[in-house]
Amino acid sequence: SRIPPLVQRAGRMPVTTAETDEEKSDWLRAEFFPPPMPVSSVPPNPVYPPPAWEWSPVSDDLLRRAADKMKPYKATFPDSIPNCVIKECTNLLIPFVGPILRSLDDLEHFPEDWAELRIPVLRKPGKPDYDVPGAYRPIALTKGLARWLYGAKDLQQVAEAEIAGILPRNQFG
Repeated sequence: SRIPPLVQRAGRMPVTTAETDEEKSDWLRAEFFPPPMPVSSVPPNPVYPPPAWEWSPVSDDLLRRAADKMKPYKATFPDSIPNCVIKECTNLLIPFVGPILRSLDDLEHFPEDWAELRIPVLRKPGKPDYDVPGAYRPIALTKGLARWLYGAKDLQQVAEAEIAGILPRNQFG
């Protein structure tokens, strides 16, 4: 592993050290992902209001807009389509990929491997000491097509919420 031994301190004095990869992983996981709430804040048997809008599949226009918003060189899953390919080839991909992405909703299917992600750990630049978990940050590597679909659905949900008037006036995205 390229991460040096991690140290937890009390003031300036080291208290415990994580030497093995397993120990370091546990410490970084605890730093990045806080434990879940012990009790759900959702009351039992909640009564939800009626839907504020009618669901509709993502359109080609939404897929185009989502592709335009993608960062071209953001890292994706190793065996996935890179964002730059989606961004540069949108007009070629939409006639073929658009119907497939829409059919996933129609069939109520989501590919299992699209839910898989990898979380590599990167050093935060300019930190004086890299032996503490807070000197690192996680990045999520996801599948390119899944990210494209998520982006289109996100644009759709925000637009529908704005039209329905359920977002605060100063809420952005």
